[in-house]
Amino acid sequence: MKNVRLPGISWLFALCACGSTTVNLPAGPGGDAGPGDPTMGLDGGKVDGSKPLDGGTEDAAPPDALKGCTLDPGAPTVAVDGGAPSDPIGAENFTLAQALMGFPSGAGDLKAAITTEKSTILCTLDEAKAPISVANFVGLARGTRPYLDTSTNQWTTGHFYDGLIWHRVIPGFVIQGGDPLGDGTGGPGYDLPQENHGPETLGALAMAASSAPSGSQFYIVVGKGPAADYNVFGHCATEVAVDIANVPRDANDKPKTPVHMQKVVIARCP
Repeated sequence: MKNVRLPGISWLFALCACGSTTVNLPAGPGGDAGPGDPTMGLDGGKVDGSKPLDGGTEDAAPPDALKGCTLDPGAPTVAVDGGAPSDPIGAENFTLAQALMGFPSGAGDLKAAITTEKSTILCTLDEAKAPISVANFVGLARGTRPYLDTSTNQWTTGHFYDGLIWHRVIPGFVIQGGDPLGDGTGGPGYDLPQENHGPETLGALAMAASSAPSGSQFYIVVGKGPAADYNVFGHCATEVAVDIANVPRDANDKPKTPVHMQKVVIARCP
């Protein structure tokens, strides 16, 4: 079993329907948790995050939490070198401007609405304090950030988070997701650089770290958070997250009945 460490920060999620325009992105240069530590990795089943749940979430309406916001009209199709031997962009080179390609310009907070079976988690992304982590999250959610599909060993794009499970839930601590394998060991084929190690108070949204490249795993603090050792990139409302943390779970803190990120929608809100 591989160990996983968690980072923290608040964030928002986004949904996007990809359009037909093709955009070429510029190429870039290519601590384990102790025994009993609540950040230890989990064993679990695989989850395919590339397909909408029940065949219906791809066309799901945006959540009511985003009323009055500028919604994502859909990202352009991104041309990717699928056979690249390593990350074709480079984690430190992918910018928020690239992540938001095709999104209307304007003022307001960048938000992410994460729809689950328990209702919607609304997060505010801190693009000023964590521009790399926010760009990465938004790009994966919208489909503008290439990731490695381990089932084909090809780099591709898509709504990375849609359909993934919350694979670790610990009451009074965190809920964690963003792993395409659903067991705490998967990721997009690359890691993120250290960006900040901010306080992880209630509602903090942060990127998780792992012994394997884990540039997609993140968590939301639902109580007393981890030490300030991870990239915090936003803040989330916690009512729904706390409900998820309290579902029945197994010995590995994995929900006995899967709870999904059904859809992640990005928006700008006044």
